[in-house]
Amino acid sequence: MFKKCLSVSIAILLPCIMGGCIGGTSQKSIYYVFSTSHKLSTTQSLIADRGLGVGPIKIPEFLNRPQIVTRQGQNVLSINEFHRWGDSLEAQITGVLVESLSTLLNTSNISAYPWERPFLPEYQLYIDFRRFDGKTDDSVTLDAVWWIVDTNNDKRLLTRRSSLIEPTHGNGYKAYVIALNTVLEKFCQKITDDVIDVVP
Repeated sequence: MFKKCLSVSIAILLPCIMGGCIGGTSQKSIYYVFSTSHKLSTTQSLIADRGLGVGPIKIPEFLNRPQIVTRQGQNVLSINEFHRWGDSLEAQITGVLVESLSTLLNTSNISAYPWERPFLPEYQLYIDFRRFDGKTDDSVTLDAVWWIVDTNNDKRLLTRRSSLIEPTHGNGYKAYVIALNTVLEKFCQKITDDVIDVVP
């Protein structure tokens, strides 16, 4: 009888231990999102009147996950289970690109890929992010190849490679996300400057 009661007690107790009901509560996840700055200066460009489509964009596959990925060294990545993106990283990058470029070019005639009719942009921006990561206690790096295409004839009007570094200004994931957000907006400014110089 004692052995039977003991086995029942163990059977009840084991799920509690596995579930974390002994020894305190489990750690809660924190979710992060990007935002668009209201300090961007506007400019004028003929591209705004003709429409700009943003995307497709490509990010490294190891970043394509809910968890925030950081670097511990040149060849070492860290994936944190409790610091996560509130939306997919690709969707958030695209959102900042559209909003920031809309502000910088002073137009609402910009849409993210895939767009729906009746929006038919005359220009399309493609971006291949080679890096968009860094260290929480140091800096983040944005390295991307991007190009503008005239959708009327599929001709590339310009191709550029941009490499930007932004310090984290603190330690921890909040400062890290803010640094990624900041370097992405600086990238948008770089795109705007180059597009104005080249697009007829």
